[in-house]
Amino acid sequence: MKILINASNLHVGGGVQVACSFITELTSLLKVNRQAYDISVLCSQKVYENLPQGFEKSVFSQFSILNIYGLNIPTFDVRKKFKGYDVCFTVFGPLYFRPKVKFHICGFAQAWIAYPNNIAYQQLSLKEYLKNKIKFKLQSIFFRQYHHLIVEQEHVKNALCRIGFNFSDISVVNNCVSSIYDNNNSWVPLIFDDSCLIESITLGFIGRAYTHKNLKILNQVNELLISKYNIKCNFLFTLNKEEMKLCGFTYNSNFHTVGEISASQCPAFYNRLDALVFPSLLECFSASPIEAIKMDTPVIASDYPFVREICGEAAFYFDPLNADDIAASIFYALTDSDLRDKKKKLAQELANNLPTAKDRAISYLNIIKNSFKSNY
Repeated sequence: MKILINASNLHVGGGVQVACSFITELTSLLKVNRQAYDISVLCSQKVYENLPQGFEKSVFSQFSILNIYGLNIPTFDVRKKFKGYDVCFTVFGPLYFRPKVKFHICGFAQAWIAYPNNIAYQQLSLKEYLKNKIKFKLQSIFFRQYHHLIVEQEHVKNALCRIGFNFSDISVVNNCVSSIYDNNNSWVPLIFDDSCLIESITLGFIGRAYTHKNLKILNQVNELLISKYNIKCNFLFTLNKEEMKLCGFTYNSNFHTVGEISASQCPAFYNRLDALVFPSLLECFSASPIEAIKMDTPVIASDYPFVREICGEAAFYFDPLNADDIAASIFYALTDSDLRDKKKKLAQELANNLPTAKDRAISYLNIIKNSFKSNY
């Protein structure tokens, strides 16, 4: 069976990290038993740049760097790279054309589709609302054409079934932290002058400034922490300069960014924080809360299923639409040492029982193998 792993359409965010982790684990698995699978890889330049040093692409039948962006119509030469495979696994879709393969499996992580009436739409202007509705309707059409979908949590599978997807055509593979978190020799320091962090407490967020991440509310939270709780914290981000300006963070002297970071720099980012603040309104899954837990960094997050289903009682929770509630949760997380120690103990237990990146890679391979065999 000829298998193609496709990560050519991934250029930002968590999708890049998952693809890097999976490809890295495949390298280790194929070293042990190269004859078990005939696997080729297409990955974007960004995915390739985030692969660990010493990565051995020679274990794959073919390994190529290819960048596919959105709705841009691929050329004949690009389409040809997908031909001749029994199974194509697109790590996260959608891919806006139909490659000529026998069986196409696609990872799904688009919560806007799974939850079409989500609260994040209330944060959009009418123009953005209509634009998103059209965009995600189009994406939904492509997702419905794949032979099989892989989602990261059970609540996503249930949500998709409620809007008409076939239950038997969806598998759940729980996300996990990359194996890089277990190997501190592979951690890369942040390139950041931390002399600007004049306050003793640093709260942070890792990710991009997408609307559903709900980052702008942190401006109000900052004011409340100062005026109501007499706490001034550093807020540290991984945003670019435009995103900092868009969120209104450039006007706050205690808001800083390290800029975009690689997967191997993420552990150093978590180590720099006293707590992760995660005010997102909508996710299928986000790795940052469990990455923070893995790094022994307290998590203060939205009280929504996409966090609770993973973190349980190990995190501090808040209503992400209520700045006062967010500020109060931060205050208790920073000042209630007994509660913090209790949650830290729960977090350590959780971290010790998380599925590994190797577990995820094996689950992906089993789905690829079994889905194809049951249909051909």
